[in-house]
Amino acid sequence: MANQPRYSKDHPVVAFIALLLFFVFLDFYISAIPSVNKLSQYIAVIKTLNAFLPEGQKYYVLAMRYLENALNTAQALGVKDPLAFIVRGGDWKILVLSWASKYVLTFGAVYGFLYKVGFFWVLAPFILGGLFIVKNSSRFLPYLMWLKAFWLAPIKDLQVIRLILLHLANPVPASITHHNPREGGLLDHSLRVARIALEIGSPLDKKALVLAALLHDIGKIRLYRKERVQKVSAPSPIVIKPEKKKVVERWISLEVNQRVVNMVTIREISKRFGISLPQEVWPVIAEADRRAVKEELKQGLYNAGKYIKDVLAELEYVKPKKDGWRVGDYLFVLAHAFNRKLTLKLLRDDPTLPLDPEPTAVGVHVVAYSLVEDKSVPLVWEYKGKKADSLGLFDVRVKGTLFRAVYCFDLTKINLDVPQMIKENELEVLERGDQPEGEEAYSSEDAQGGGVSATSSSDEGAGEKGKSFQGEGGA
Repeated sequence: MANQPRYSKDHPVVAFIALLLFFVFLDFYISAIPSVNKLSQYIAVIKTLNAFLPEGQKYYVLAMRYLENALNTAQALGVKDPLAFIVRGGDWKILVLSWASKYVLTFGAVYGFLYKVGFFWVLAPFILGGLFIVKNSSRFLPYLMWLKAFWLAPIKDLQVIRLILLHLANPVPASITHHNPREGGLLDHSLRVARIALEIGSPLDKKALVLAALLHDIGKIRLYRKERVQKVSAPSPIVIKPEKKKVVERWISLEVNQRVVNMVTIREISKRFGISLPQEVWPVIAEADRRAVKEELKQGLYNAGKYIKDVLAELEYVKPKKDGWRVGDYLFVLAHAFNRKLTLKLLRDDPTLPLDPEPTAVGVHVVAYSLVEDKSVPLVWEYKGKKADSLGLFDVRVKGTLFRAVYCFDLTKINLDVPQMIKENELEVLERGDQPEGEEAYSSEDAQGGGVSATSSSDEGAGEKGKSFQGEGGA
């Protein structure tokens, strides 16, 4: 007797199976023959499932059929428990199916759910794989960057891919206050230059054009740095709870000669990557650069329309300083004065915008293109047979003095009261370029009208020392 095994201790698996079978038999004995109340509960559950998961309806019907068959047979035999049911000659299969009906019902609900969201399960391996890659991004980042570089490369060449990888590893903006002033903007700009260069430089080698486009501003990866700035509000007399300071970031440029740094970096990278380019590609790249900048300025638009009335109301229309003149139902304003105030309002609402309100900064060009693209701005494009340029600008001569770069607004579309200080015959509207040779525009700081130019180059006047690329300094 001492060597007799104790199943509950020496054979736990057997004990667990025995206990499981006991509970299965107990559940079968209790639920194999349903009552009328249980059947009504099943009907209510099936109605709910049909409303939300109708795809499993065939299984709901099957489960109900098993229950009804067992209940009807038990009532016909006059029994209420499975043992009496079998003794009276009832088919035991009916009991088993009735007992399994709740599992059939559950399976129908699960099937309906999976059918409804089945596409998620199809994508599940890809989702799980993506989550795994994100979680282990540091391991996969080099491979992902290479795939991205391969995808972005206009020409599937190893040297082109390596240059794109260099840009991806140093995601600086194309400029700070001008075109593409966002992180990674230099790569976007360089790829745009490559596309345009391929369009206009067909006689030249395509690979050379793409490599030159990716190199033409490469020095900026050494010049641009990101710094953190704490955005704080005005101090309160009594501080109950310290306000959490919002940390913002902005790009800055090193105070060095950009042209020299760019030329040196082009030579260094070209030597490292084994790139040799003919001098003929650089004039093509210079032209493609100008076209790309113009395209990008038109894309970096701001919601300027909502500020128009407020800006016009704040301008000066009386002596000694005048920002504009009213002639009938038309209001002529100096572009640089208007864009400066408009830029200040944009910066007031969002101080982190890459804009500079000073007239020496080319950043206001983005604002100028915003005015052109915003159809709610009541700009006048033709006045007495004279047409505005592509930026909506005229030149005007007021009492013999020439003012360049002037906007014209239609006051009938703006509820604004502006005094009329001059007569209609004292203001003459000219198309841009119509001035006689030798005639000089009014040149005071407040009335140059030089804050906007339709033919600006990449970074001239942007507050950055030297232009990054001048069509010289080939590899």
